[in-house]
Amino acid sequence: MNTQDIQALAVTIAIRLGIVILILLLGWWLGRFIRRRIKLYAPRTSLSQSMVNLFGFIAYYGILLVAILISLAVIGVPLASTIASMGALLVVVGIALRTTLADLASAIIIYIYQPFKVGDTIETTGVRGKVLEIQLFYTVIQTSDNRMVTIYNSRIQFSGIVNLSAPHVLRDDLIFNISYQDDLQRAKQILEEILSADPRVLTDPPCKVSVQELGPSGVVLAAMPYVKFEHYGSIAPDIKERVKLRFEAEGISIPFPQQEVHPVQSNS
Repeated sequence: MNTQDIQALAVTIAIRLGIVILILLLGWWLGRFIRRRIKLYAPRTSLSQSMVNLFGFIAYYGILLVAILISLAVIGVPLASTIASMGALLVVVGIALRTTLADLASAIIIYIYQPFKVGDTIETTGVRGKVLEIQLFYTVIQTSDNRMVTIYNSRIQFSGIVNLSAPHVLRDDLIFNISYQDDLQRAKQILEEILSADPRVLTDPPCKVSVQELGPSGVVLAAMPYVKFEHYGSIAPDIKERVKLRFEAEGISIPFPQQEVHPVQSNS
């Protein structure tokens, strides 16, 4: 190979390298541009922020992948063998990162079917709180005591979800004990009066007060008021305090567990 051949080869390599760099930069710029456009026009649609993030992710990395494949073709790498190699690599990576891919797949399911969204209060994997973020691999929940809990999306999918925000109206079950010697009907009447006087308790569906159980130390009464979601959890402490004071004023006792001991004399 003479000097002219080397120079021609160097020029060819430089031109192709320049084209590759130009293609990669164009793909990077175009991916960022499309992702910004998706976020810009998202408020005009009914898409949630989670769906917007997903579409932006797919658009950005999809364009980058196309740019990389075109660059390889410019260099002279056969696309067929490249795609086959990438397929085999993806299988290996998929096996190695099966947990991470499960989180990503769960995120896509959450984005599409939307069993919950940002701002909802949910209960899952033993955690109850407000959803702050839904990311591609995890979800961030803020609990009532202001803790930030990060849960992987696959755990949420397989553990099940209780969306407390979805019904808008929830039943808050309140349990009270009275002594067997107390007036049962009067106790139920007091509960009904206290509940009906609270404006947070809905009249439709109506509130129910009933005997739930005949316990070992007293009669167990269940009051089941329906409240709007924003009052769920906050009404119970107020009602319990009023019931306690009213029962004391009416002479109705709240029993505590008791145990009777019968002495047995031995014949020996």
